[in-house]
Amino acid sequence: MKRAVTLLLVIGSAVFAADTSDMVREAANGWTQAAVKQDSGALHKYLAEDLQYAHAGGKTQNRDEYIAAVMAGPSHYESFTFSDVKVKVYGKVALLTGFVDVKMPGQEAFRVRTLQVYTDNNGQWQMAAHQSTRLGR
Repeated sequence: MKRAVTLLLVIGSAVFAADTSDMVREAANGWTQAAVKQDSGALHKYLAEDLQYAHAGGKTQNRDEYIAAVMAGPSHYESFTFSDVKVKVYGKVALLTGFVDVKMPGQEAFRVRTLQVYTDNNGQWQMAAHQSTRLGR
């Protein structure tokens, strides 16, 4: 009986972690799509109020600064393509690591290695910190 209960707890924990990982991936895709579409409402949904965003070039912004920059003028991004993404969940905090191919209008795509921190804000996963490093050409 003890083994059955232990097995159910292990399986339940694995399912919970998979579901949470999927929600974190959804939040990551949500903010990138919102940045491409210049959707302020969606950016507010997927970015934590106390966001600390460090661009590959070293510039840092808080949430309001990041959203204002994304919304200014024509779209700054054509696409973000994630690869080799790994999500580690630690309760109400999750780390997302991987690569992102960033395509900006009129420029060749470039690749960054990214580390993103997400927090569970009343059931909505939001990016609280972002760091990326541009990889060589």
